[in-house]
Amino acid sequence: MWCSNSGKKTGPAYSQRLILHVDADAFFVSVEQVLRPELAGRPVIVGGEDRGVVSSASYEARRFGVRSAMPIVHARRICPHAVFLPPNFEAYKAFSSRMFAIMGRYSPAVEVTSIDEGYVDLTGTLRLHGAPLWEVASRLLDEIRSTLGINASGGLAGSKTAAKMATNLAKPNGLLYLDPARSHLMLGRLPVGAMPGIGEKAQHVLEAHGISTVGDLAAAPLQLLRRLLGRWGPKAAEIASGKYGSPVFCDEGRAQKSYSMERTLDRDTTDYAAVRGLVRKLAEKVAAKLRADGKAAWTIGLKVRYADFTDVSRSMSLRRATNSNLEILACVEELFNKTISRRSPIRQVGVRISGIDEALFQDDLFRPYSGKGSDLDQVRDMIRGKFGFETVRVSGCTASGAVIPSPSKGPLLGSRLGFTCPEAKRPRA
Repeated sequence: MWCSNSGKKTGPAYSQRLILHVDADAFFVSVEQVLRPELAGRPVIVGGEDRGVVSSASYEARRFGVRSAMPIVHARRICPHAVFLPPNFEAYKAFSSRMFAIMGRYSPAVEVTSIDEGYVDLTGTLRLHGAPLWEVASRLLDEIRSTLGINASGGLAGSKTAAKMATNLAKPNGLLYLDPARSHLMLGRLPVGAMPGIGEKAQHVLEAHGISTVGDLAAAPLQLLRRLLGRWGPKAAEIASGKYGSPVFCDEGRAQKSYSMERTLDRDTTDYAAVRGLVRKLAEKVAAKLRADGKAAWTIGLKVRYADFTDVSRSMSLRRATNSNLEILACVEELFNKTISRRSPIRQVGVRISGIDEALFQDDLFRPYSGKGSDLDQVRDMIRGKFGFETVRVSGCTASGAVIPSPSKGPLLGSRLGFTCPEAKRPRA
């Protein structure tokens, strides 16, 4: 759902749309420094093992060139004296919940976009707070910093895009207010890649055609942008000109917008059979999370990262939202077969399901659907929840329903329970 605020009084001070974007700076590291005060002021890097990548780096580490998504091995090489820590996601979730709870005290219209950033619609709250909204925004950020001990930057502007761009200019630990009537004067001079939604490839394409700033993008012919960026082109121009303003979407219960899991292999490999087995395992775990929340998904995606750090991603949309193990595995199998097209070692794989919806479908008209999946899925989830994931091994199945024996040694627990593999439904690509 989307939310907006409106005051009873009229006039610019009450009706002017103002949205605050909040971003916790170097969030994972900031939390670690709160939990371990001796790390304050030191170069700290949060990430996986040597085969993983940097999840977060303190500003002290960034001075040596360390960046998010950089391989840990490279980070150790350029900043060997840094403190390297494994991720502590439980702590990060707890701090995130407290941060958004603070934001919710300033306005009921809060949109969560990730674990460490979101939007607050302050429109119409002047009477509630009794202070100019830029002062309210500063007060909100100060409360986050003083209560949680973490750094937080903010941008206050007339749209979500402008607010996010203002935040990036205010980092680290600052606040930038852009008057909606004049924000285009500052933002229009920024590089076109500074606008959210314009990635590195799109930036190169635009710059090759003389579109190098946000202002250039706003003034570019729509026909040219449609040719360069497809359907996204005209909308990008509208956003760049400040004419597009999407509402702040209130996340009731902070519902997830997607579910995903990634794994970095112990070593680069061309053993595609083993990689396929890992991909299926990730897909099953993600599907189980989806069912546990009573949700279903419209889109299934697969990402493969090769040894040279080239990423290949594919996805497919279904005819209906699903949380069925069988249907999700069938999609992943098809995506895997389409993606593995080069004889190169694989470093990392990931499965992502998105387009989250309520699980309202049912196979039996006379039996209410619980949203937790079929009887087979529910039994499998129950056993795994009690005895561990590996206690039930699911064999593959072809489109005709023929079972592909599992490479695992020993009989399948599923076969002893009488599980069968029904005909797989081919999803629409």
